Amino acid sequence: MSIDESWDEGCTSPPAPGGAALIAAADGEADETTLAHLQVCPVCAARVMHLRALQRQLLRRLYRLHCPPTDLLVDYCQGLLEPQVRAALDHHLASCPHCAAEVSLLEHGLPLVQALGQGRRGRLTVPLP
Repeated sequence: MSIDESWDEGCTSPPAPGGAALIAAADGEADETTLAHLQVCPVCAARVMHLRALQRQLLRRLYRLHCPPTDLLVDYCQGLLEPQVRAALDHHLASCPHCAAEVSLLEHGLPLVQALGQGRRGRLTVPLP
């Protein structure tokens, strides 16, 4: 029994599209045959909706998985990183709009960031509101 054979179970208008066709539909890339089937089969349409929900959950969990922590971005803004770490972070910032935006925000608030950095080594020298 192949994986695609189990997709027929519960389908109200067999044959059901295979797993790959349903995944393509969830991605918005379904062919005409699959789209026509989804119009008449609520079971397969529900499977596509379930696949979309799983994709959203996965994206939420993996969002910025490979991005550096904010502490490292703060050190970057303060010029505290070793040259090789800074070069790697420069490379990441060139391809990651999320971290680039965070660095931009940190740089606009640099006096506070510098004060917080000094606070790690001693007392804050900038009064907080």
